[in-house]
Amino acid sequence: MVTHIVIFTFTPGTTPGQVNAFGAAMSRMASEVPEVLAISHGRNLALREGNGDYALVATFRDPAAWSAYQAHPLHKAFVRDFVTPIVAGRLAIQF
Repeated sequence: MVTHIVIFTFTPGTTPGQVNAFGAAMSRMASEVPEVLAISHGRNLALREGNGDYALVATFRDPAAWSAYQAHPLHKAFVRDFVTPIVAGRLAIQF
């Protein structure tokens, strides 16, 4: 099993509508990429200063499935259309 965690920080001025579109697109993309076994994602609840703005936790069968997800055209389109325009930073880990 591979767990993939990403924490996103949005650029200043990112609107709630853009964040909603980001989340909806992430759900759609993950539901259409067969390598994704499970996904959970959402906005920071702002319970503590200094946290990221949005997090993703996804599970894959093995490292090969994670690699296939990274290379999948729907994932690449999601990054191009929804991540790049509003994300100032990201931190990721796979374990």
